[in-house]
Amino acid sequence: MDGIANLHSWQWFVLLEGMVSIMVAVIGFWLLPNWPDNTGTYYFSAEESEMAQYRAEVSTGGRSEDDEGGYLEGLTMACKDPFTWMFAGQHFALILMQSYKDFLPSRKIMDTFGFTEVETYLIQAPPWFVAYIITLVVSWHSGRKLEHCWHIVACILVSTVGAVILISTVNTGARYFSIFLLCAGPFVGLNIQLSWETIVVPRPRTKRAALIAIANSVSSITHWFSPYFFLRSQEPRYELGGGIIIVGAGLTIISCFVTKGWATKKNKELVREEEITGITNSWRYVT
Repeated sequence: MDGIANLHSWQWFVLLEGMVSIMVAVIGFWLLPNWPDNTGTYYFSAEESEMAQYRAEVSTGGRSEDDEGGYLEGLTMACKDPFTWMFAGQHFALILMQSYKDFLPSRKIMDTFGFTEVETYLIQAPPWFVAYIITLVVSWHSGRKLEHCWHIVACILVSTVGAVILISTVNTGARYFSIFLLCAGPFVGLNIQLSWETIVVPRPRTKRAALIAIANSVSSITHWFSPYFFLRSQEPRYELGGGIIIVGAGLTIISCFVTKGWATKKNKELVREEEITGITNSWRYVT
């Protein structure tokens, strides 16, 4: 589309993606459900709505979170909670690991494989398809077992192997295989991390919303510097780019263990509180 209406192709790219995003946002504002107890029957039956509301209350320790402070109170609580900064660091590291995604398409990493333009476009699809299947399976298993730390760590270790292969060889087959490993880790890890932070900090809603916003804001800092690690002068291996992926992997694993350790510590405090007060509390911080 370069030259159409006197616009460059990159300008058309921004315009088209922006228009679609705005359209989806406007539609989503009216159609996305809010909470189980105030969602119309076009989404849930009465029985499904009641069950969803019950599950939400179970995840918050059997307490309603409707009347637990305003926006400023929620922000203040989020800033004071160590979990906020643990998940912010974790989110930062996972987005750092994803820094390759903007350089994977044809004109960067995949272009160095030596295929024709059409072949290059075709071979981009399989790694993402496999990553999609892995994301579904691992996310389902994580939710089934209510376990997050080791699921994230396992996926990140797989991607770390992919990064090591990518910067260690110029063999086309090995490097293409490394792309499958790279795609399989940070995205499923981010999905599980987002689930983890909302389960560990379930209430009040304003605090949870502030935590998510803070973590997203902190992670965006990676976009300021990560593109400068993928240098044309280092084709085809991109040693610095692979190195930043490995650093992100290490930070992710460390942050997972720190978060798991803190959640375990908080659970022990809940047990001691039960022993002292004699009041049973079945809610626990999920690890």
